[in-house]
Amino acid sequence: MNDTNRTALSEASPTYAWYVAALLTLTQIVSYLDRFLPSLLVQPIKHALAVSDFQIGLLLGPAFVIFYVTLGVPLGWLADRVSRRAILAVGIAIWCTMTAAGAVARSFAPLLLTRLGVGFGEATVAPASVSLISDYFPRERRARAISLFMSGAFLGAGTTFLFFGPFVHHIQSLPSSSLPFLGPLEPWRMCFVLVGLPGLALALLMLTVREPQRLERTETMAGREGATFRGALSFIGCRWRAFGTLFVASACNVTMGALAFWNVALFKRTWNWDVAQVGVAVGLVLFTAGPAGTLLGVFLTNRDLAVGRRDATLRALFLGLVIGVPAYTLFPLMPSASWGLVALFVAHLGQAMATAAGPATLVMITPGQMRAQATAIYYLVISVVAQLIGPPLVGIMTDSMGSPAALRYAVSIEAVVVGVPSIVLVLLGFTAYRRSVISLDEKLGSFTPAPAAIGANG
Repeated sequence: MNDTNRTALSEASPTYAWYVAALLTLTQIVSYLDRFLPSLLVQPIKHALAVSDFQIGLLLGPAFVIFYVTLGVPLGWLADRVSRRAILAVGIAIWCTMTAAGAVARSFAPLLLTRLGVGFGEATVAPASVSLISDYFPRERRARAISLFMSGAFLGAGTTFLFFGPFVHHIQSLPSSSLPFLGPLEPWRMCFVLVGLPGLALALLMLTVREPQRLERTETMAGREGATFRGALSFIGCRWRAFGTLFVASACNVTMGALAFWNVALFKRTWNWDVAQVGVAVGLVLFTAGPAGTLLGVFLTNRDLAVGRRDATLRALFLGLVIGVPAYTLFPLMPSASWGLVALFVAHLGQAMATAAGPATLVMITPGQMRAQATAIYYLVISVVAQLIGPPLVGIMTDSMGSPAALRYAVSIEAVVVGVPSIVLVLLGFTAYRRSVISLDEKLGSFTPAPAAIGANG
């Protein structure tokens, strides 16, 4: 690492850097809590709004992801130029407000619009957060901080299932409540208010983050304020094999994760579990498998970096897929709910490894001045595949099979069709990825594989 980058990093203490990483992780947790909430409310939404499984699939996937992916790239471009903490503060305020607004939707179309708004706000999280973390931590210690941030996905989903699953089950027997300006609300509608509005406090906490100096700008672009979008696309296009390998791996992983939106309905239809039982069981699985998979991925990444393996993060991502895809295929076909939970634990263990490794793999081949834009493009690609296709396709297959109980087979089929080809393609892309890492390391002069440097303080 050059002297300028070392000086800039030294301005922020390790304690403060980890505070920022922890706050961004909390942001990730809250975003996933708001994202997964409708999956607990599938049955009351179907009953109250008279919608089909296909429409539920639209609410769980495309409704959220349309703005999430289309605005991600321009927001990434903006995050490479202006205050990232301000972008995050505004984004948090938008998505929390839109989550609460879901309480007053009286038909499918208004609820669809609120989920579009949630995606709009949450589109700010990944580009700005990954860029901030990358500028607070040196290259050889960055994987652990990014892995902490990515673990927020599992902690957020786990919080939703573990705590709000029993809550949703309990409040369904309660009478309607009335709130100022909102009027009378059915119990399931109150969940949107109780989840959305408290998150606004997080927008204020984001103002405590200091905007760091942008680091690791390659010499060919060091004189610019930031890379253009065309420049970012050109950079990725010239290294399409390396980025393509990453995009395929992460798209597969996120598609597997999107299957979790159907968990409550699947356990109900297959094993006759209510939302409280599913919430506690799946929540515990997420709370244990998520951190365990993240820590395992970080351990393997640090071990490989310590011996000079330039593809360490991609190795962790690939191993996560090898573990996760078979488990996701088998879990809905298990003979009992207990065995289904065992398979789901293994699936989430693998997914957590791959999820934590994805952005860390990206920043190893992306220079600093285009990192937010590259992150936005990365999420654009993987989200289009995973969430625009994933949940609705499961709904379409279930409807076409003519029985709600066929949901288990639809989930298993999608895991096989997406997972197996992805694993093969990633295996073929390792060489191209290693070359891209080596190329950027040589330009930055930053690769330091000493075990002490990797293990200490991050």
